[in-house]
Amino acid sequence: MTTAPATISLLLDTQFGESVPGPEVNGGEVCCGNEDGVDDKAESLGSMPNPAPLDADMPLEHSIELPIELWEKVIDYLADEWVDDLWSGETYEAKLRVLGRVCQGWYARCRSRGLERLDVWRMDKKKVYCLINALNQDPERCHAIKMVSFNFRWKSMSIFGTFAVCMAQKLPQVKHLVLGRYHWELGQPHAQIFDHVTLAFESITVLDLMDVEFPSAVVFGRLVRALPQLSSLKCWSVTFRKRAYVAGRIWQLHPLRLDAAEVRRSDDVVDFLVSIGAQLRHFIWRDRGLEKCQELLPVIAESLSSMRIDLAPSFSILSPQGFSPPYFPIDLTSAVNLRVLSISSNLTNLNRAVNILCRASLLKLIAITIISTFTYTETFSSSNIQDTLDKVGKYSYALLDQAFSSRQYPALKKVAFELHCRPRRSEVMEVISEVSWGSHLSSNLPALYTSGRLV
Repeated sequence: MTTAPATISLLLDTQFGESVPGPEVNGGEVCCGNEDGVDDKAESLGSMPNPAPLDADMPLEHSIELPIELWEKVIDYLADEWVDDLWSGETYEAKLRVLGRVCQGWYARCRSRGLERLDVWRMDKKKVYCLINALNQDPERCHAIKMVSFNFRWKSMSIFGTFAVCMAQKLPQVKHLVLGRYHWELGQPHAQIFDHVTLAFESITVLDLMDVEFPSAVVFGRLVRALPQLSSLKCWSVTFRKRAYVAGRIWQLHPLRLDAAEVRRSDDVVDFLVSIGAQLRHFIWRDRGLEKCQELLPVIAESLSSMRIDLAPSFSILSPQGFSPPYFPIDLTSAVNLRVLSISSNLTNLNRAVNILCRASLLKLIAITIISTFTYTETFSSSNIQDTLDKVGKYSYALLDQAFSSRQYPALKKVAFELHCRPRRSEVMEVISEVSWGSHLSSNLPALYTSGRLV
């Protein structure tokens, strides 16, 4: 075998003050600011002045001559990364505005991508009406929007109802809706809000809920049912004040079927999915506690074809880095139709992934990806990773090697190990080489390597 038996996925971190600085938002019509240092008026890419041409006296050794098609791929890559960055200090459009000012050739692509997401952040009702009026006068913009995100900052949700009423059937291309940071009070917005949500967001296929508290599971269920095309649901820190039993005839006649669901610190949502007998094709579990995941698994087992379990530490007040829940021996065997499985954990916690895989028997599984995340608090160096690898017991590798070659995984065709590192840009070259990583795996998983399934 000539190819290296491993994949390294390198994630560059920008948390060390090396991120691209963003602009002060100023000017026109799309997003409004407040005490966070953002001006009350926001300039849209549509009204952005054309960038000035590059200085003719710029030294040639500092210019990069690449075809515009390649630069467009770079812009698309950054835009795709930024589109999921929901709660940073800058809006998606503001970031692309900065990028569009680099040169004339970048402007059109950045403008086009910048129009795809509408951020309704830090707005009172007056500013929302200004936004609605601006959109009503710009049909081109309305047809370009693919994602709308609301950040309520724990204030009134009435602006959501106002927006839904006024924008009914005016956003035909919107596929992605985000609601974040709100305690949904009973009766606010009014009871007919779900009818307006259907009219305004009938094309929505993806719903993200971030830090939202619903008055009850019933209200949560009504929101889900108000989106007839919904196929993907993400719930991060979603809770219900009243945990009422919600299973009823409506869910029996029209069961919830989703292509994808993602859950993180949202046990109430899990209880809801269990009670209505939800059917999920792809499921992501982002929580180191696995008890609730085990409760959901038998319900979605028949429909589940791929799954990711993320056991890596999350950085938040609710789940601090040092906290580790009690070990829970989850058994994935009930997922009889599972074909693709991914497990992510801290490199120092590889044994948890090993225990899950050795316990299960998945007869239809064809691909497994084991992601090891390396974190550090001091200067990054290749010796840090090597020292951590040396601490992983050879017994754990032996158990994996035996399980993957046994009747537990008769259909298994591919096993990939990925190492995710987050060094500073100046320390990228310190990351362990792909050859060294591959040698480490092949020497510890000889049977898997010989079979040709270690990729």
